[in-house]
Amino acid sequence: MRLGHLIGAALCCAFVHASAARAVETIQIGLVGSANSVEWEFYAGISKGFFADAGIKLDVVYVPTPSGLVQQLTAGSLDIVDIGIVEPVHAVAHGAPVAIIRVSGAVPPYELVAKPPIAKIQDLKGHTVVIGGQVDINRVFLERVLKAAGLKDSDIDMTFVGNTAGRFAAINSGTAQATMLSPPVNFLAEASGFNNIGYMMEYAKDLPFSATDVSLAYAKAHHATLVKFMAALDKSIAWFNTDANREAAIDILFAEMQNAKRDDIAKSYDYLRKIGFFPNDGKVSRKSMETLMTEMTAVGDTDSKVPVEKLLIAGLTPVGD
Repeated sequence: MRLGHLIGAALCCAFVHASAARAVETIQIGLVGSANSVEWEFYAGISKGFFADAGIKLDVVYVPTPSGLVQQLTAGSLDIVDIGIVEPVHAVAHGAPVAIIRVSGAVPPYELVAKPPIAKIQDLKGHTVVIGGQVDINRVFLERVLKAAGLKDSDIDMTFVGNTAGRFAAINSGTAQATMLSPPVNFLAEASGFNNIGYMMEYAKDLPFSATDVSLAYAKAHHATLVKFMAALDKSIAWFNTDANREAAIDILFAEMQNAKRDDIAKSYDYLRKIGFFPNDGKVSRKSMETLMTEMTAVGDTDSKVPVEKLLIAGLTPVGD
């Protein structure tokens, strides 16, 4: 009789453990380049167990360029990606089955850095500026900068590198004289003798920077998991945006970016908090998206606007005016 109870208990435990294992779902999530501050919320959520508590394991995959991420998302190699907000517009305009599920970067985090003797935006005339891509959020931001300085596209040369680390390498090697860098690489550039010639917030604070996007096939097949993912992501961002978690957040990114200085990561945290980079609600603003697409069309980034509703998942993506 005792043996029967033991066997029953063992079978019960095995069933519980098997059920728990089945409850964990892996999401293939794609990020650009390598570990960086603008993806901090994902590292925080993994480290603090918010995704695990939701029954989700994030399998992080780094891809060199935003366009590469979109291609893999469209092909089904990735379930979710986090990239510049122009990328889902490009994708949907060309019929790709993807959608925005939340704004992840509410404002541009970039610092404009340049090789001496370039000291202000007007000094860019006749020099080479490296940005993310010919059709890229960098391109839209750069247009704002040039107009503010009274410059035209023809006044500069443009080259393209799809991630912050690569753009820093380009100005460090002298193949370009100026670029946009996100934290903490911008602080490394300053320490290396490059000039800060302005923050992108001064020119484009009305434009969102990045979005978390999903393939429609994944969203349809895994709606419940996607809802849990979004709730865990919200918790991660709320945790990051809490003053008491500053040191712990810095520790998390320092562990991810092993070649970065902790002091630069601390500066990055303070800067991103100051500008309100990670939005707690993640709402997609119709007005901001309309403005963004108007400017994309003006620089030839896209042929025409996409109806905002086509970029979203009704009932899932948070939307504002």
